[in-house]
Amino acid sequence: MSRRLAPLSPLLLVAALTAGCATRALPGIEGPPASAALRTALHSALADREAAARSLRGTATITVRAGGQQRRFREAFALEAGGRLRLEQYEWTGLATMILASDGEAVAVHLPFARQFLRGRATPENLARLVGLPVAPGVLTRLLLGLPPLRVDPVRATVLGSPGGPAVAVISERDGTAQALRFTPGTFFLEEGELSEGGQPLLRFRFGPAEPLDGVPVARGLTLWHLPEGVEVAVAFDALELNARLDAGLFSLAVPADAGVRIEDLDRPDRP
Repeated sequence: MSRRLAPLSPLLLVAALTAGCATRALPGIEGPPASAALRTALHSALADREAAARSLRGTATITVRAGGQQRRFREAFALEAGGRLRLEQYEWTGLATMILASDGEAVAVHLPFARQFLRGRATPENLARLVGLPVAPGVLTRLLLGLPPLRVDPVRATVLGSPGGPAVAVISERDGTAQALRFTPGTFFLEEGELSEGGQPLLRFRFGPAEPLDGVPVARGLTLWHLPEGVEVAVAFDALELNARLDAGLFSLAVPADAGVRIEDLDRPDRP
């Protein structure tokens, strides 16, 4: 009898698929320094967006492409700003194949078919091991909420653009990580951007068209390119609920009672 293996998490395919697929190039961030009025309007719009998008719950279809291969998954998710996140991956039959939860401080994953339970600190390194993207849960939840991966500090951000121009751009950094962002003029909807670390491009993203949800424009799709690995992940949202009240228990996982489940500590110094 053959052993049944749990399907990989959508982004965990980074370790399983051959790298090298083409990535979309982010056009150069350029333009004249923005006027004081434009800078003020942009930062005001960003503050309004931060306040308007606090949590998100729904379902999505995830498509992962790398090395000429493609896989598709169904997921249910719930998240809150600050790095609180829960992802549940399902087979097309409806059986759960992966459950991931993070409260922003710790992260755990249960793989029922593989009878594995992995847990550790919610660091970029551990998120890379579990979901293939080397970013903190706070960065991932912000992107899924339609926010810049880093909070934009008006004092330290450079804003480029002119009224009536094709785009408004922002360049900002924090703790050795930098982001370049492009916004739609007038509405200041975040269209695309790139996240870099140590001067090296790390993650590129692009949002699809937005639709109003409770009066807030929410993108119906998000594409991520993990630049070092050459993996593309497309998220197509199917059903969304903005600012739902979410139970704190969603963002943690208890160790399964099954004695046959193998428990792995991601932070062990002797971990391969």
